[in-house]
Amino acid sequence: MSYLVLARKWRPQTFDDMTGQEHVVRTVANAIKLDRVAHAYLFCGPRGVGKTTAARLLAKALNCEKGPTPEPCGTCQACTEIAAGTSVDVSEIDGASNNGVENVREIRENAKYLPQRDRHKIYIIDEVHMLSGAAFNALLKTLEEPPGHVKFIFATTEAHKLPDTILSRCQRHNFRRISAAVMLKRLKYICEQEQVSISERALSMVVRQSEGGMRDALSLLDQIFSACGAEPTDEAVADALGAIDRTVVQDFAEALVRKDARRVLERVEEVFNRGVDLKRLTEELALQLRHLFVAQTLSEAPAELAESEQKALVALAREADAAQISRLFDVVHGCVWEVSRAAQPRLALEMALLKAIQLSPGGSIPDLLAKVDRLAAGLGAGAPGGRSDSANFRH
Repeated sequence: MSYLVLARKWRPQTFDDMTGQEHVVRTVANAIKLDRVAHAYLFCGPRGVGKTTAARLLAKALNCEKGPTPEPCGTCQACTEIAAGTSVDVSEIDGASNNGVENVREIRENAKYLPQRDRHKIYIIDEVHMLSGAAFNALLKTLEEPPGHVKFIFATTEAHKLPDTILSRCQRHNFRRISAAVMLKRLKYICEQEQVSISERALSMVVRQSEGGMRDALSLLDQIFSACGAEPTDEAVADALGAIDRTVVQDFAEALVRKDARRVLERVEEVFNRGVDLKRLTEELALQLRHLFVAQTLSEAPAELAESEQKALVALAREADAAQISRLFDVVHGCVWEVSRAAQPRLALEMALLKAIQLSPGGSIPDLLAKVDRLAAGLGAGAPGGRSDSANFRH
């Protein structure tokens, strides 16, 4: 039997398995329970967050032998065929390659006929925004008043490209990026089931790289398992992903906060010689400074970080001042574009980091104001008659 990638192996088979989209699951499940299922749904959101999976689950819920039910059995012929993509009454259509009027005309003609076996004839059109303007127009009448046995489920990453005439005929559900904490919990569970021992720090790298997409996270996890085996180290995971080791980023942040210019230059030379992408390093450092500012403000580190990272971040936040961190972030974040465009990225990064050290305040704003007041008071006391120089000048 051929290998099944994690993204397919761990694809949710029930609504309860859907990660991070509880608001959509709750609405759709209630609609099925109350027999208020719309004739057309639009699932929109970023890539890899479960739109097509939710469409298949809705199709199973409507056509299950025990349904319509928000908890399809998953074992009847309809459920197994829909999961495998071989159902005769559920058509999954790629909008990018079937975007012409003739394709929509075929859907309109077939929609007239009753399902061959199941309760509903269901059309799932993925990346529906790729349909041509003429194809959308051809679909309008059927979409507004389809036969009772027909359901449409559209999925798209770019809902703004759909005509208003289509949007107004669909019940729209917006899928969100999956939060880092929820994704981290899910990835831990999958690693346990796959009997792979991987640290929370390494999984945090996967979560950051996936940018809220569970499919991307599972693809990266597959890559790690293939490259590193059943017990991947943090360094091996970083190499496999082409990611920046978080200890390196933390080291840079500590050097900036402590104004250790020598250490900054040594670290830049080290990562440059290792062939690290300096633009990516700058982005990661800006993100780390953001996390540091959050830890300094809330007295706790962001939840998406590994426990060891949280402790190091909170400890560093106690050393820094809000004004200093804010200035460091402004300079580092502002140089991301410069580093990406510079003829010599290393020089651009070094100068930006040295500038950040030189320009960051040495103390808090209240402390600085107190020093100014003391200095002004000293100048006033030294003037003739106890008046300041400015007062003498006015007189």
